[in-house]
Amino acid sequence: MNPARRLNPLRRGAVVGMVMAASLALAACSLPINRASVQQSYRLTAADIASPPLPQPTVIQLLPVRASAGLQSPAMMYSRSPDTLDAYRDSRWLAPPAQLIGEAIAHTLSRQPWVSAVQQQAVLVRAPWTLHCTLNRLEHDVRATQGAVRLDLTCELANPHAGHIAAHWRFDGSQPLAVNDASHFAQGAQTLLDRALNEIVQQTRAAVETGRDQKPGH
Repeated sequence: MNPARRLNPLRRGAVVGMVMAASLALAACSLPINRASVQQSYRLTAADIASPPLPQPTVIQLLPVRASAGLQSPAMMYSRSPDTLDAYRDSRWLAPPAQLIGEAIAHTLSRQPWVSAVQQQAVLVRAPWTLHCTLNRLEHDVRATQGAVRLDLTCELANPHAGHIAAHWRFDGSQPLAVNDASHFAQGAQTLLDRALNEIVQQTRAAVETGRDQKPGH
C-alpha cells in the first residue's frame, strides 16, 4: 500500500477539524452580548417665577432641606402598594432629591426682585428671615390605573428678630402620568415642584410685605 494514501485520511481529518474550529469561533462571535444597562440621571431645577418688587429687598437664610426616610439617596422611588417603596434600577436623581429641591428653592428666590441675597452655607449677615423645608414624600405611585407623582413638602418661615414662626404651610400635590416610566416621573415631579416653588415665593413675599420682620417691641 502506498504510504501517501495512508496519510490522506489524517490530512483530511486535520482540515475538517480546522473548519469546525473556525465555524465555532464565528458562531461565538454572533452570540448576543449581555451589556450593562445604561444609568439615566434626572435633575430638578428652579422655576421661572416672577413676583413684584418691594420697597426694601431682604435677605433670606435658607436651611438645608430635610429628607424623610427613604429620600436621603439619589434613588428614584416608586410604590406598588401602600406599605412598599422600591427604587428604579437604571434611573436615579442627579443628587438626593432634598438637595436638588433646596438648590431649586435658592435659585428661585434669588431671582425675585425683593430678595437681595439667599444665604445657604455661609452666614454673611444676620438674615431677618429663615426658611426651612422638609421633603416628606416624592414618589411614583403606580398603584392606580393611571400612575401619578406625589410630592409632599412642608415649610416654615421664621422671624429671628421677633422670635417666632411667621408662616407655616404644606404643599401636598399629585400629578397624573400618561406613561409609567422614570422619564415621565421626572417630568411630573418638576411640574409639582414648580407649583411648590410658586407657593414658597408667594408665602415668603407675603410675610415680608406685611412687615413681620419688625424687632420685638416695635
